[in-house]
Amino acid sequence: MKSLIAFFTLICSCFVTADEYHYKNLLIGTKAIGLGGAFNAVSDDLSAVFYNPAGLSFAKDSSSASISTFAYEKTEFDNVFSTGKGLERSSFSVVPSFLGIGGNYDGLHWSLAFAVPDISAERTFTTASYQLTEQQITSDIIEYAKIDFDNTSYAIGFGASIQQTDALSLGISFIAKYNQIVTSQGSGINSVNSMVSSGFEATRRIVDTNILLTPTIGILYNNDLVNVGVKLSQQVSLSREFSASHTIVVNSPVALPPGVKTSSVGTIDGSEIQQYPTQISFGFAKQIGNYTVSFDIDNHLAVDVDEFSISSDHPPITRDYKATQNYALGVSYTNQEKSTFRLGVFTDKANIEIDTNQPFQRAEAINLIGISMSIDSKFWGYPVSFGGYIKYGKGNVRVADIRVVEQIVGIPLYPNNNNFDISTGHKQSIVTYVSASF
Repeated sequence: MKSLIAFFTLICSCFVTADEYHYKNLLIGTKAIGLGGAFNAVSDDLSAVFYNPAGLSFAKDSSSASISTFAYEKTEFDNVFSTGKGLERSSFSVVPSFLGIGGNYDGLHWSLAFAVPDISAERTFTTASYQLTEQQITSDIIEYAKIDFDNTSYAIGFGASIQQTDALSLGISFIAKYNQIVTSQGSGINSVNSMVSSGFEATRRIVDTNILLTPTIGILYNNDLVNVGVKLSQQVSLSREFSASHTIVVNSPVALPPGVKTSSVGTIDGSEIQQYPTQISFGFAKQIGNYTVSFDIDNHLAVDVDEFSISSDHPPITRDYKATQNYALGVSYTNQEKSTFRLGVFTDKANIEIDTNQPFQRAEAINLIGISMSIDSKFWGYPVSFGGYIKYGKGNVRVADIRVVEQIVGIPLYPNNNNFDISTGHKQSIVTYVSASF
């Protein structure tokens, strides 16, 4: 009667993580947001410290700028439960995504900025119910999944630039980032009939804390013909603390084979740092009358690592990154009242690919495309901006790390979908913001 204790797949308990599979989780800066991130060659505000620090030489604002961001994200996974029902996760956050100050000291243009690249909190509980008849006994089956997820990411950056000529500027920046992911997740099945109650539950709590540093060098060349921007950056991990604990309980109405663990509790800790891709970005911009057209190409190089596992009872805590190339195209228009309208289109491709040779891989290979817009105007004499963007994509997800639970227990617990635990996923984000410079 294995179906009475193991009909439900733990597919959902492995999805919860910061969106480590994409690079454009939350665009930063009013102009950059409106242009879809096509900001490398037109960096001229305090957020240039995150895009191209050479642009600080052309920044017009030496005071501070504040951005409040409203972010909604929804991810859907098809056929999660055995009834065919899917799982929907969503989160809504209000964050002060950017705050910066800057100035000019004896020809050295500088900016000190604080940003929130990614933040979200999620509470999800989903069930699917049906009846199952075996050996003339009808049982009421309840499959369930629960997710508590808290992700915080804070960044502080300092950048400086020197204008070599009227057209050429060189810049450098250092961005320190604190990332913490805390997830408490679980799923299971409850089977009740007139004779017995049975089922199982598997839960896992993960705390992953990283301190990162990203040095960046940038070049920006502006002339009447075309603007060209180049950026080179490398994120490195300075410190990592990883902890994962699990609890598994199996209540079977029949005797299980010798050696099967009907209960298991364990905790593992690790500090193995993750290697990250090198980013090389190119930007081009052209002003035509009141219009400015900008185009960016962001290249993230591939990273191949020897996956590191703390123990056989947990998936690896390091992974490969595939090479990705994202594009952004932005157009801005300034009218006679000096109000500026911006429109952008951009891609946000997944930085992971599904590899069925890895037995415990978890991956979301969903490529996204986004549309953005913004408006700059004045309110009571102060510059104010409004805008936002939406992203959507569909792709494949793989959650083979559920097989670790079977390895701990010692018996098959989850159905085999005959496709290496690969299913379809949909992802969308809606972000709006309001900004003021003063």
